[in-house]
Amino acid sequence: MSQLLTATLPDAVDRTSLQTGRGPFACLEAHPPHDERKGAVLLLPGLTGSKEDFAPLLPPLAAAGYRAVAVDGRGQYETDGPSSPAAYTPAELAADVIALTATLGDEPVHLVGHSFGGFVAREAVLRAAASEPAMPWASLTLLNSGPSAPSTGQRRRAQLLIDALASLPKDDIWSYVRPAQACRDAEALMRERWARTTAQSLVSAARWLLDPPSGISDLAACGIPVLVLAGEPDDSWSASELDAMAVQLKAERLTIPSGGHSPGIHAPRATAEALAEFWAGRGRSRPQTR
Repeated sequence: MSQLLTATLPDAVDRTSLQTGRGPFACLEAHPPHDERKGAVLLLPGLTGSKEDFAPLLPPLAAAGYRAVAVDGRGQYETDGPSSPAAYTPAELAADVIALTATLGDEPVHLVGHSFGGFVAREAVLRAAASEPAMPWASLTLLNSGPSAPSTGQRRRAQLLIDALASLPKDDIWSYVRPAQACRDAEALMRERWARTTAQSLVSAARWLLDPPSGISDLAACGIPVLVLAGEPDDSWSASELDAMAVQLKAERLTIPSGGHSPGIHAPRATAEALAEFWAGRGRSRPQTR
């Protein structure tokens, strides 16, 4: 479970909702000064995560000139989701990301997927490349998100989660997934997030992590600028795996020291600086027609 350090939002961050043709999605947003606006960024959280995983990252992204929007995906925390497995297929989650992007207007939109959210972002890019006249994103960042299934330990945890949700009430599982150390308000928020996240969304995401399609060569063919960014240390994907993926994608590769698996929480300023530098140097100024 992603571990929050506090439940208190930064002053510059607002709770909002994006209304799409596929329903409303709960968001956190931070806005830059109007005359300094360079574009927008859409941030997708990982398995057991939520938009709050990006809360410390949003103000420095806004200060760099970007409308920063972090979302709860379908069935995550404050975004409703049905109980049917059919609602959480890769195609459905990718369609949600495309619909969310369409609400952000005509400015350049940079897509960032953290951990499992990177798998969702990749799927969205692949499906947009196959069906859209123009790529709707100026760039893609895979944040602590690897090319294939994660480490043996993380796969074991994902399978345990699937098995537990099939046989136990979610309340009974909390004591096994709760963080070992967290301040009281952060733990209360994480417990509420766990309770409100749809069990089927967790199961579907865990199964996707256990057996993901590679798709890296197809992603490389899409032509979208890619950044492989990761905090260290991280036991989900090794640095060598991320290095090899970056080479295959012809992507930039950057590391955030002391960022861990969630650099947006543990090193938000360094993460924002890395993102803004990439967008300034490699991200396209606007979507291009293929």
